[in-house]
Amino acid sequence: MSASNHDIIAHVQGMDRCWLEHRFADLKSYLAEDVVFVAPNGHRSAGREAAIEGYRKFMSRSQVRHCRMSEPVVTLQGDTAVAEYGWDVAWDSEGQSHEAKGREVLVLSRMGGAWSVIWRTQLA
Repeated sequence: MSASNHDIIAHVQGMDRCWLEHRFADLKSYLAEDVVFVAPNGHRSAGREAAIEGYRKFMSRSQVRHCRMSEPVVTLQGDTAVAEYGWDVAWDSEGQSHEAKGREVLVLSRMGGAWSVIWRTQLA
């Protein structure tokens, strides 16, 4: 694995730890200011603050029982990378239990020497 692939995997895994550990302010260093998130239902949110608020809103009403993510597979082309991985999450929210499995596709761009997520798509 190249150093760049390792850096991207560490970036992705660090970002996931932030929201799981309720460290929402730390997400700013992982997301581009103009990041776009696309949910499995096609709903889009644009901008870093909207993305962070989405994590905050989910975690404020949910108790995550488990969250398993496979190691990301990285495709690197110059200053652009795609990281893709599977996930399996179980959580309780508003008195109901939920479980979902799917795939995450992140597009990252190297800006000023650092990687930032510019696009996130969840596939359920």
